[in-house]
Amino acid sequence: MNYWVIALYFQWVTPGLVKQAVELGDCSMEDLNEGYEQRMLTLEQLQEIEPSIKARE
Repeated sequence: MNYWVIALYFQWVTPGLVKQAVELGDCSMEDLNEGYEQRMLTLEQLQEIEPSIKARE
């Protein structure tokens, strides 16, 4: 599991910082999606990081 996903889960960082990490290549959207699938992240957090993410059925 990526550090940024864990840090966001424990609220050590904000979604804004994770967005910067994604832009810098330190974290990928695949890492974030994996965290969402494992119920570590919420849809709202993902949408704050990447606004183009739509609600999943």
